[in-house]
Amino acid sequence: MSVLQTPFRSRPHRSRLDLPALSTLREAVEEKGADLALMLGALSIVTFWTFGFGILLGAAAIGTGIAATRRPAVFTDEEKSLDALVGMLTGIFGILAGVVFLSWALPNL
Repeated sequence: MSVLQTPFRSRPHRSRLDLPALSTLREAVEEKGADLALMLGALSIVTFWTFGFGILLGAAAIGTGIAATRRPAVFTDEEKSLDALVGMLTGIFGILAGVVFLSWALPNL
């Protein structure tokens, strides 16, 4: 039997959303999303001077806070809901501090 006559065997199609890393990230957001948003927001404030890294962390804090507040476990728990809100607010403040720093530092380079 030649190579052209062998039957074509394809692997089952795997969706991009079925990756193990995304499923563990989804589980982490479900369980500790509010804490993660608070941590990322605080890190965005601390790292606002790192030429855009604080802005990225602030955006991640806002996204994680929004994703966490959509979960029923966070929505019904007042403490976790407040943590997610504070994480989003610190993310916004980190983005603003990073933008102000970049607008001040870039003309001087």
